[in-house]
Amino acid sequence: MMKYPEALLLPIMMFADYFLTVLGAIWSEKGYSKHFKMQHYELNPIWQKQIADKKWFSPRHIALTVLLSATLILLLECGDLPSELTNGMLGCLLVVYAIVLGRHLSNLLIFSHFIRNPNEISGEVSLSHELVLSISLYQTSIVLIPVALIAAFSQSSFAIGGALGVVLFLGTNLGWLRKAKKQRKASRQDAGGKG
Repeated sequence: MMKYPEALLLPIMMFADYFLTVLGAIWSEKGYSKHFKMQHYELNPIWQKQIADKKWFSPRHIALTVLLSATLILLLECGDLPSELTNGMLGCLLVVYAIVLGRHLSNLLIFSHFIRNPNEISGEVSLSHELVLSISLYQTSIVLIPVALIAAFSQSSFAIGGALGVVLFLGTNLGWLRKAKKQRKASRQDAGGKG
């Protein structure tokens, strides 16, 4: 019997994240992307090509999911970690994936609304990748407030880990935003040098 069966949620959530991203990319094209033009549907640069190609199975994602899940499960089941650290690690991973999955479900509901009600919107807006990343950053920042309050008042290692996970996720999102800004600046310099 596993000491931490909740660790099995990690691979389930990682696979759900990937599949819901592909589904979102497909549904987006049925209405939403006719009005909101974006450079990339996927925010994480590692998966942008697979998601743009709408590949349901990515050997790299499967390998990463198996490796991370197996490492976590072995560490929790065979390691002699303090329960506070274990619960904190689980909180960090599971809370972040819960946020990501919640955003996927929100996107699917929005896309479904666009599909069912195509006459409720007209026109076209182009969003830079930097703007899309900034919106993601702002939306995730809002989640930090209740998670941090829960962590502060409950003093639970799971909740504290969850709050730390949100902060780390914000940092990752900020890193993607900085990378996008550098790429834009470099492409402008390249374009300027050719003219």
